[in-house]
Amino acid sequence: MTVDTHTYTVALTGGIASGKTLVSDKFAELGVPVIDTDVIAHQIVAPGRPALQEIKSAFGPGIIGDDGQLKRRELRALIFSDPVERKKLESILHPRIRQEVDIAIAKVTYAYCILVIPLLAERNAYPNVDRILVVDVEPETQVSRLMTRDSSSRKQAAQALASQASREQRLKIADDILDNSGSLERARSEVARLHEEYLRFAAKR
Repeated sequence: MTVDTHTYTVALTGGIASGKTLVSDKFAELGVPVIDTDVIAHQIVAPGRPALQEIKSAFGPGIIGDDGQLKRRELRALIFSDPVERKKLESILHPRIRQEVDIAIAKVTYAYCILVIPLLAERNAYPNVDRILVVDVEPETQVSRLMTRDSSSRKQAAQALASQASREQRLKIADDILDNSGSLERARSEVARLHEEYLRFAAKR
């Protein structure tokens, strides 16, 4: 993809239940534009969008509910257990997501933007970002949060973690690491510190 060279772009990533949304929300509170690829992924499969029709053709009409909405839970279950089906879905979604990201970044007038890419370590599909921020917590914390958030069993939470890149893989690609195992105030303080750094980096470029 081609990122607008006038916009300093920080990719924000992290494992499931690490607190990426909390961190991105704190950047947004400081006035930083946040572009979330998960949000874009939901938008492009809304009823009437071409991606939804392609998904219907690829996976069958049963993947669409009576209300015209995508049955996300069923689709997740399908691609979770079948790498071939997952690749099929990615071939439909990823080019459209990248296109929407390009459009969003081109509209940014702030010094820099945050681009949330949950599976950056798995995909490495956005090589032109300027910096990578990894939100990090201990795996056990992720398991506990998942069990609370999704009312899932420990086994289900562990399986969700195992389906993603390892903590070590994410930390390996990090330029910056935000430890999100502490208090909300600590996270806010870390975001404020990084915000000042990113403003300086953007100004230098």
